Amino acid sequence: MKDNQQVVSVFYEGQDDLADILAVSICSVCYNTEKFVNFYILDCGICAFNKKLLESLKSKFNNFSLEFIPVDLTQFHHLTPWCEKFWDCYARLIIPELKPGVKKAVYLDTDILALDDIGKLWNEPLNGYAFAAAADIGYGDFFFNNCVGNLNVSPRHIYANAGVLLLDCEKWRKDNICQKLLQLADQYKQHIHIICEDILSIYFSENQYRLLPARYNLTDRDNLIQKTVAPAIDDNYLQEEWKHIILQHLSPGKAWKKAYNSETFRELKHFDSFWFFAEMTPFYAGLQKKFEYYNSLEATDRELSKRENQERKDIIRIFGVPVITLYKLGNKKRYKLFNLLTIMTVKGK
Repeated sequence: MKDNQQVVSVFYEGQDDLADILAVSICSVCYNTEKFVNFYILDCGICAFNKKLLESLKSKFNNFSLEFIPVDLTQFHHLTPWCEKFWDCYARLIIPELKPGVKKAVYLDTDILALDDIGKLWNEPLNGYAFAAAADIGYGDFFFNNCVGNLNVSPRHIYANAGVLLLDCEKWRKDNICQKLLQLADQYKQHIHIICEDILSIYFSENQYRLLPARYNLTDRDNLIQKTVAPAIDDNYLQEEWKHIILQHLSPGKAWKKAYNSETFRELKHFDSFWFFAEMTPFYAGLQKKFEYYNSLEATDRELSKRENQERKDIIRIFGVPVITLYKLGNKKRYKLFNLLTIMTVKGK
């Protein structure tokens, strides 16, 4: 058995739809980490075959173990789901109860890419707090107003990104934090949007957690939190943190879908790094096909948009108001009400 001082406990949530991305993340951690890593996968719906493929990563690396912990998602079905149908995100809130023997844990979202040794995060002091996390720089006015107005979160609270968490599991069990968080999730379910971040903000309001440097969870998105609650987290600070990055959150830019960020339209940071690790996994061919598929869809959308722009357009006005717009392309005619709603399509012979 490994010396506990040399072992890092890392938890993920896992489902079949992202088993390939999970494999990439695991490879990135193993490749960059000197310590032995115990990976615990919160099994929210992974088939036996995908588990076998994940286990096969042991042929690439000898510095990790892998355990699947079944999670019954029906226990969360009375709570607000993510995107109206996913409850797996609640599983991370009960990690200390699912593995009572673990004293400290790292939680990673499936789309986290390790670009340095995760042991650096493991060695960060918690200073008596129940958890540590980096700020969520996407915390703009909408989420700020919801948190302050509907969730009773302090206007001074720096919203934490729950995609990377360092947990004092003993403190969570001692203070019964898991159940208290789920109670809050039920109490405020009408106003919860970003599930774990919102719930953690309610319970740990007034910054009752250890704020980590951004390098532990950098996201390639516009910096909104600077204007809402954290003027010190400015663009210069973030640029410096990118030079020392340890963990990148591949959100909103998904490297298995596009080579650029769909929010900022900038080239996706560390796109090549994702594919470097992807090639180490048994899912590599499928990931390539997935990337080709998403890009072919985008090319089709561009072509359709281009064709629509080439269409001849006539406008029918009533009292000067453009009511019906008629698009003509070849022998095809489309009638749009107020240039928004297609009400009829006619194809000539």
